[in-house]
Amino acid sequence: MKIITEKTIAPGEGWSGTVEQGQVLRLTAKSVVDFIAFRKSDPREYFDVARTRIYNLNIFPTRGQRLFSKQNNPMMRVLEDGFSGTGRHDLQSSHGCRDKMLALIAPLNVRAEDLPNPLGFFRNLEIDQKSGAIRNVPLGPAAPVAIDLQAEIDVFVALVNCPDPKTSAPGAPATIAILAP
Repeated sequence: MKIITEKTIAPGEGWSGTVEQGQVLRLTAKSVVDFIAFRKSDPREYFDVARTRIYNLNIFPTRGQRLFSKQNNPMMRVLEDGFSGTGRHDLQSSHGCRDKMLALIAPLNVRAEDLPNPLGFFRNLEIDQKSGAIRNVPLGPAAPVAIDLQAEIDVFVALVNCPDPKTSAPGAPATIAILAP
């Protein structure tokens, strides 16, 4: 695949941009990165954690699974997942860096109370099978790993490198690349 653009973001910083249908968003990191996405042509359609859990019958998205919108449409597909086997991405958390995320999506005029819940890449949580309790697991990769998401529609994506020492390596940069197949 050919790199169209690439950017490294420091801890606490973010990135937003468009990923066109067929392009691949590669996120390489070892600490928590919050992710949200919107249909480029209509930001009222946005990535939804609940629909993604339901359609995949899984709360930890990984290779081969899709990310769905609030309107039940597929938005992106996970092509590769370098975190698999080390930990699990999370559809259960709230924003760790809410103000930064709101600043990134300001051009979309999304109000704070309408901010969609994020997918927490590289945020490793466990669910106790007996009690159902959710707890942080401070397990992250020793070195940065990548996850590749292919856009199934044109999407506007916002990511915040939001490390949480309770769940991942603190203070690690993240790299975002958009690739052409």
